[in-house]
Amino acid sequence: MMLSIDVEASGPFPGLHSLCSIGAVPVVERDGRFVVDETRTFYVELAPLPGAADVPEAMAVHGLTRAHLEANGLDPHDAMSKLAAYLKTLGGVRTASWPSSFDHPYVGWYAQRFLGRNPIGHSGFDIASFAMGLFRTTDRRVLAEAMREAGYRAPHNPHPHHALHDAIEQGKTLAWLLGHARASSS
Repeated sequence: MMLSIDVEASGPFPGLHSLCSIGAVPVVERDGRFVVDETRTFYVELAPLPGAADVPEAMAVHGLTRAHLEANGLDPHDAMSKLAAYLKTLGGVRTASWPSSFDHPYVGWYAQRFLGRNPIGHSGFDIASFAMGLFRTTDRRVLAEAMREAGYRAPHNPHPHHALHDAIEQGKTLAWLLGHARASSS
């Protein structure tokens, strides 16, 4: 099982900036097809770290304000405990993100800092890299065109830059890519 995970943050670096929200959804295989299991989603908003900076452009992307997060966000320890409990209900999972280089370090840093351990492990599956390898390109425009030509249609995302909606969208993309890879190797 793969776990599509997405985060929104107050800037580019964990610790210097705050994790604002985490969204996750499993990608599972059912009846020979890869699908997103929207019955087992996870979403949490976190209170800002004391002294962490907010990059205005980053905050504008997701629209979660510092005031909203101070009033409604969970304490980071509580949020990471909630994530660890969710992961435990899923059993063994491997996290997947687009790009993993942003989402995975944020979740890992927070888990290590507030739980003293990192339940997602030290490496994540990068969906973009998998897609580029599958379609044999490093050019994102070429990749997008190749995926469209192969039948990919971007899933509807009613709330872009909302961690859960983005996790679902990228999970559906991952499910399509896994199915395409399987069909291509047959």
